[in-house]
Amino acid sequence: MLPYAPAAFSQGRMDFSWEALTAAERAQAYADWKAGRGLIGGDPLRRPGSHLLPGWGIDLPFFRTLALADTRNGATLQAFLDSARPLEVEIGFGRGDFLLDRARRHPERLLVGYETKTKATRLMLDRIERLSAAETLPLAPLWVSDDDARFSLPRVVAAGRVAIFHVLFPDPWWKNEHKVRRLFSPPFVDLLATCLQAGGLLHFKSDVQAYGELVRYLVEQHPAFSPHNPAAAEQIGTAAPTHREQWCQRHGKPVWTYSFTRR
Repeated sequence: MLPYAPAAFSQGRMDFSWEALTAAERAQAYADWKAGRGLIGGDPLRRPGSHLLPGWGIDLPFFRTLALADTRNGATLQAFLDSARPLEVEIGFGRGDFLLDRARRHPERLLVGYETKTKATRLMLDRIERLSAAETLPLAPLWVSDDDARFSLPRVVAAGRVAIFHVLFPDPWWKNEHKVRRLFSPPFVDLLATCLQAGGLLHFKSDVQAYGELVRYLVEQHPAFSPHNPAAAEQIGTAAPTHREQWCQRHGKPVWTYSFTRR
């Protein structure tokens, strides 16, 4: 297992509930998306300095969407995105165990990770550097961003470019007033469908059963996706568990896994 300082988790609230969306609720979800509501950290288009690279990220595998014109980082990332390497994207990599393991196991691929917690992103850059120095074999190119993927993906990744999306243990945003921050919504599923190539995989996990059911409902209602098929997870192969999944394993907590294929 990759070395990292331990952290505690709680079980969290388990009263997550949802109902099928009405036409008005779907319309509101698209209106919120268009207005940039719910983005973690706020809309970068309205945030001063979001077009600038922070000093700590220069010449490292880090990007911010509105700073891609800065060739110190953006040109290298763009060259990888323009290559034929299969692209995997993890949204919400946390401390990065899963994504770093993918880089070690699949050096032929390109990996992109999003994590809105800037501190976690900086720690991930440090882990990438330390793992690269320790490995005798090359790692896959691995780039990270502290942008909200909902803002970044349509501006960075071409349609049909992604082979696999990993969304592992996203925050359920329990409170009703925080629903707009939930990652999964009808327009987000549209975005995943646009970015995934035909036959591509959406790999989702949660330790909140009702949230998994909501995700299944939203994805399976979309015409671009086939219904959940556990056999599709074979595309992942052997992989390290996330930090949250390790906690669930230690405490005997169930995890719900879903695999959706792009038609």
